[in-house]
Amino acid sequence: MTYLSQLLGKRVLDSVGQPLGVIADMAITVEEPFGGDFPPVTLVLVRAGNTMLRLRWELIADLNSGGRGSAALLDSPRAHLTVGAEKGGEIFLRRDVLDKQIIDMSSNRLVRVNDVFLVDDNGRLRAAGVDVSFRGLVRRIGVEAPITKLAKKLKVPISRRHIPWNEVEVLQTETGGRIQLKVPVEKLSRKHPTDLAAIVQQMDPAERAELFEHLDTETAAEALEELDDKIAADILEEMEPEDAADIIEEMDPDEAADVLGEVESDEATEAILQHLDDPEDAADIKHLLSYDEGTAGALMTTDVAIVRREMTISEAFTELRANPPEASSLHYLHIEDDNEKLIGVVSLAEAILVPPSTRFAEFELDELVVVDPETEAEECARLIAKYDLLSLPVTDLHHHLLGIVTVDDVFDLVAPQKWSANAPSTSEPDEDDDD
Repeated sequence: MTYLSQLLGKRVLDSVGQPLGVIADMAITVEEPFGGDFPPVTLVLVRAGNTMLRLRWELIADLNSGGRGSAALLDSPRAHLTVGAEKGGEIFLRRDVLDKQIIDMSSNRLVRVNDVFLVDDNGRLRAAGVDVSFRGLVRRIGVEAPITKLAKKLKVPISRRHIPWNEVEVLQTETGGRIQLKVPVEKLSRKHPTDLAAIVQQMDPAERAELFEHLDTETAAEALEELDDKIAADILEEMEPEDAADIIEEMDPDEAADVLGEVESDEATEAILQHLDDPEDAADIKHLLSYDEGTAGALMTTDVAIVRREMTISEAFTELRANPPEASSLHYLHIEDDNEKLIGVVSLAEAILVPPSTRFAEFELDELVVVDPETEAEECARLIAKYDLLSLPVTDLHHHLLGIVTVDDVFDLVAPQKWSANAPSTSEPDEDDDD
């Protein structure tokens, strides 16, 4: 295995031993007929005084000649060299890859490329992957040997962390030439929303905007729900109102209101709401935005399963299938009387276990535990914990159901900060290597 840092600066001699310059960079070709999972080095950039020579890989006879590997030997004298022309699909490893950020899928973190490792394939050097570890950094600055020796003496391991090249996607930017290394969007879309949010949290605004352009609407909505509300709002503000509205429609109303509440421009918020397909959804979100932060009204979702007292289980399930609420709010069925007043709740499990012909009027209902929309969030959390609830109804003075506060809504208030979806990952999964 050879590292790019070990080749950069290596002296280049022609076939008769005359110095030509030093290796300044190496290019791989990602387009066919080359490319593949581990693309080959096709060009060597040599600094010769004030000029740069682009030498085809085929001109390299030996990378480790010149006594103790201090020089690369060419197979032709300088006068006979033919300089390769620039090709489409070329990526320079030093210029375009070193110090760029990639996504480490195993730890859901953005990591910086400290070195590139290459392997010999029957005389053809191929990019095998990137080194994102501290060891790669000290190798680049030329102090790997003394640092690893000291680490061994102190019994402090310095491990390598390699990410194979075929787990990295190379994306050309519009500005030409420079690249970003990213995991394919399809792989990110399969991430759990919390893990995807942890990755997005570490990106800069331009990277976030680019990623959300390629995510499907449902995945984008799930990720936004897990993000810090201010970051989520910034992402929406960068979108066209109709695209932002598509995502808002996929979100729980309370989550949508939390995010839109952080949008700095009232005009931008209004533009997004105007593009919602369902005016009732827009009205619900506006209503939620009217409540003070940290209250039950601000926390609650209006996406609630409501049934009438005289309905049968079968009738209720038919109606729920026709207009299903979000699964996250389907803990209880909320029973209303003929005046649309909340009179009780039945858990979904209870409803499933009785005959389909059973009417909700036949259930023995426990005393209701409810709050008004101005109740403090901490009190909601206390009641949910005290009565072992999965959600807490929010009603007005006339006992009309306004929404519910779910256990998820109050979890962040009582859970340690390090459990938060927005907390940075501290794991450092390195490969043990004492070489």
